[in-house]
Amino acid sequence: MGWKNCFLAAVALPILIACAAIGRQEGKLSQPTVCSGIPQEAPITQMLTVRGHQLAVTEAGDPKGFPVFYAHGNPGSRLELALLGQDARHFGYRLIAFDRPGFGRSPYIEPYLLKDFAEDLAAVADLKKIARFGLIGWSSGVPPVIATNYYCPQRVAFTFAVSGYTDFSRFPDAKNFMADKGLPGSKLAENHPLAFSLTVWGVRRADLHRPDFYLQEALEKMPPSDRQMLDSPAGACLFIRTQQEGLRQGSDGAVQDLRVQWQYWGFEMSAVKNPIQIVQGEADAFVPQAFGRHLAANLANAQLQLLPGKGHLLLFSADFRQAMFSRARQLQEIPLLEDE
Repeated sequence: MGWKNCFLAAVALPILIACAAIGRQEGKLSQPTVCSGIPQEAPITQMLTVRGHQLAVTEAGDPKGFPVFYAHGNPGSRLELALLGQDARHFGYRLIAFDRPGFGRSPYIEPYLLKDFAEDLAAVADLKKIARFGLIGWSSGVPPVIATNYYCPQRVAFTFAVSGYTDFSRFPDAKNFMADKGLPGSKLAENHPLAFSLTVWGVRRADLHRPDFYLQEALEKMPPSDRQMLDSPAGACLFIRTQQEGLRQGSDGAVQDLRVQWQYWGFEMSAVKNPIQIVQGEADAFVPQAFGRHLAANLANAQLQLLPGKGHLLLFSADFRQAMFSRARQLQEIPLLEDE
């Protein structure tokens, strides 16, 4: 696909989709057909003030278990914990997630860098009297958890980096890999920032107000393994609802989040000494497996697991979640938690 076609696919289509929904009220979300009859759970959300701003925080799993912070994708939100809660409870883990500023119910602030995420996470841990914790990052949640290992290394017990980005400033071909997959967003962000912002705005409008169309477009791009994960109405409904929640207050948070992650992270990956478990599906349609290989080659202490035939939605697989938590048990030092 030529650059002109990529540009049209990335910019014109989402905006046209959005225009079809312009007449709808901004604050009202459309209910996806796939969610019909599925109760919408309202997880208990705390609004915590840390470092002068508010974060929406929720928990799942075993309330008395070993704490694990989860970093959501983009678009995404703290509601992704619904994927992990049951398995976390079985393995004895207490999951904690917060919406990054601009997502879900955490008010937008700028600038918000990877260092800010690490400092926010440490502040939330302090408020909850958590001395040490595990980390799971999925997709756009991977750079934040790697940053936490850099800025707070002594507090991290283990880290899973699932289907995530690498530092584009240290991988010159990264944007070409994205464009080759029909995802020229990083090139747009660099060369046409207004077009990029409009693209994300259009995606938001489609997600919130034309969710059935949005879901169908996403499914057509996915490999069979991902489509299988969304075969169940519950899985497909959660896929849409967590993204709608993430984009509820606007697209500024998503735009800033991607721009931050697609530039220099603020530290060298080789300076991250903690062990990092990198997991990547070889058939991922959204994050090229080359990113996982680059992370593994540049982090000081990384273990890479490439999964043949698997796509981006690894956390939607019960087998994957159980294998991940089982592996976490093997990695975990005991005792880890020191409540004060």
